[in-house]
This record gives sequence, structure tokens and C-alpha cells, in this order.
Amino acid sequence: MNETDIIIRELTNEELSARKPFSHFGWEGSGAFAFNAISDGYWESAKILLKKMIEESNNFAVVDTLIYPLFFNYRHSIETFLKLLYFNYGEQTDQARQEFLEIGHDLQSLWAKLRPFLNKGKKHVGCSVNINAMEHYIKSINFFDPNSMVMRYPIDKDLTANKGQELHFDFIHFGERMDELCNSLRQLNYELSNQMLEEASLEELNAYLGVVEKYRPQIMHFLSLLKIDVDKESEEGFKTHDFLTFIENYEPSEKDKFLNDCESDLLILLDNLFYAGRTVNSCEIRLSISAVTKQKEFVKLCYQLLDSNKLRFGTEPQEWQINIESKTSSALFNGISTALSIIDLLPIEN
Repeated sequence: MNETDIIIRELTNEELSARKPFSHFGWEGSGAFAFNAISDGYWESAKILLKKMIEESNNFAVVDTLIYPLFFNYRHSIETFLKLLYFNYGEQTDQARQEFLEIGHDLQSLWAKLRPFLNKGKKHVGCSVNINAMEHYIKSINFFDPNSMVMRYPIDKDLTANKGQELHFDFIHFGERMDELCNSLRQLNYELSNQMLEEASLEELNAYLGVVEKYRPQIMHFLSLLKIDVDKESEEGFKTHDFLTFIENYEPSEKDKFLNDCESDLLILLDNLFYAGRTVNSCEIRLSISAVTKQKEFVKLCYQLLDSNKLRFGTEPQEWQINIESKTSSALFNGISTALSIIDLLPIEN
């Protein structure tokens, strides 16, 4: 160790080529994802510390010192995830984000600023997470350590001890509760993600529903053909030799014949309903829990997919624009059934 040592160093290209171990950061940018990476890192380190403390639970030299980074890592993981949630669901301006970050380390103040946006998202798309319980956890942590200093330093700036008293801290119980909170924060983010915030206009809604009604008998017939295939699939299962036999003796199925004989607009509609329904089923888009709003949002999604595929009712589609012929009957049945259940404001019986 001397004054000419290089402390912070980057790997050379040769070292990278030789696969010398390194940590790669700085690529994550400045948005919500960056907070996610940091939060996950602190949470993972807390779990590693907790495991070590449980293994060494009778070694006070270990548990009485590791409690400080354990608490801080959990706390900082939670703080950074609250900031992620604001970047995802809070007011989407640079000024609002700056003002939120300026709140600092006070979890209760961060939560008070964030919660109205979470309530709005929960009201829109629903959520299984108990937000009131989450608030209780956050307030409890903040009451013990309001400014993220109690477990980082032994004293306050006036040189007085910041603990106030000796504590016999149940670190295992604390770790279990913090893991619950960290998991719940991530579940909340997942369930509020990908919200569809645009609605079809009344003109768009009526026009699209008009096309659906025009072809409803054909759509229902197509679903009945798909259901027959789905039932066969579940009864017979899949075997490699069955597939090879099928290839050797291939004849167009009823599904294939139906699609080959479709009018252009019906083919476009089926393609559109499938992809829109699949998008909802995969949670790529989350729609309102209000049936009426959900219908409007879904129709808007249908129009967006038509635009992205350059499809238009009344115009003959190119072969490359329609992709449902290659999809399995079960996938088509699930996607189109979901679409109709939303459009009709009631569930379709399978």
C-alpha cells in the first residue's frame, strides 16, 4: 500500500477478452430501472448478511456488528424502491422528480408523497397488495430511524448517543418482515405496471363494435372450431410420432379452411382480436377494473395494433400482415375469447 497505487481502475480490453472478473455498472441510466438495480443490490446484500447472522447467532461479535449494515441495507433498498415507484407512477416531469428526490431519506415523507399515485393506479387496474399494511411497515421503520442515520452512526451531530437505550433486537423477525415488505413493493410495481391510459373515442368505439357485430356469427363459429381442436389436444396429448404422422398425412384442418375462406375484414378482425387478447393475457397491457372503461381502453389497444401492423378495414391485407394461421388453436381460442369477453362486458364461457 503506497501513495502511487491505483484504487479505482477499469479493466483493459485484453483483460475483458481474457474474461477477468469485473462488475459492470453505469449502463443502467437515470430512470426507474436504475433505482431497481440499486434496490435489488441492497436487498440481496441484506439477505446475505441475515444468513450469516443466523448461522453465527451465538457469536455476539458477529451479530452485534452486522446488525448495522443489515438494517441499513434493508432500509436503503426500501427507500430506493419508493423512488422507483414515484418515477414509474408519480408526476412525470423532471421538476416533480427532483422535488421528490429532495425529500431525502425520510421514508414517511416519501411515502406520503407517493401514496396518492399508488391509490390512483390501484383504483384503475386493481392490486392484491395490502397498501395499508405496507404503510404501517414503512412508518415503523421510519419511527425507529427517521433520517437513515441511527444505524449508520453512534451519535448525532450534537455528540449525544442516538440509540437512547440498549436494545435486544430480534434481527431474524426483522429480516422476515423486511423481506415481506420488499416482496410486496415489487408485487405492487408489477401489478400497477403497463397500465393502458388511453381510451377509444365514442366514434372509434362504435365503429369497432360495428365490425364485431357484423361478423359475430362467423367469429362464434370459428371459436367453436377452435374449441374442438383444443379438446382434442387435451384428450390426445402430444407425441413426437403423432406429429410426424400428421406431417406425412397432412390435410387442411377446419380451422385452416375457415381462415382460407375468410373475407378480408373478418381475417383482419380475427388477427386483431387475437393479438389484443393475447396482449392482455400476458399482462403486457393492464386495463381498468371498470368494465366500461376497460372496453374503451381495449378498443383503443385494438386500433393501436391495427396501426402498428398497417392494417385497415376495407383494405386487402398483405400476406405478411396476417399471422394467425400459424398459431395453435388453444392460443387463438384464449386470445379471441379474452377479447370478446372485454368487448361484450361479460365473460365468454369456455
